[in-house]
Amino acid sequence: MKTIARWDHLAEFGIVPLTGESCGLGYRILCDVTAKGKGILEKCLGIPDLHLPANWNTGSEAEPHVGSIMLAPELLAPIAVFALLENGCKEVWKVESQGVHGIQPSDPPDTAESLKKWIGVERLRRLAYRGTAKDRNVHLMSGRVQ
Repeated sequence: MKTIARWDHLAEFGIVPLTGESCGLGYRILCDVTAKGKGILEKCLGIPDLHLPANWNTGSEAEPHVGSIMLAPELLAPIAVFALLENGCKEVWKVESQGVHGIQPSDPPDTAESLKKWIGVERLRRLAYRGTAKDRNVHLMSGRVQ
């Protein structure tokens, strides 16, 4: 099981938190993103080809930073859901006040049931790609996906 409970946990998915001092409101967190992180944000926000301001740091040669973005704290959970699903988790469980837990293919088959017993069903929300077009549904009249 993979857990994302704070901004630092998103760095391995290409969303690298830098500072909270950039926001004039003292509210948003400045993050640099890699191509992988940009793809997660595009999926989460439903914005294909998201145009980002310039990155602040270069990143690594293997995973260079491609832009930056300021994100409100409330976006951690939705971004975490897509980070986990886009990186192989078959389902994700959002747990009230305890982060987002991704069930990986290598986890024991009873992982989800164990999580339900440990946390309590009333505090869980199960999320998985169940749409007719993965994270979206096909519009029945037009056949459009986006």
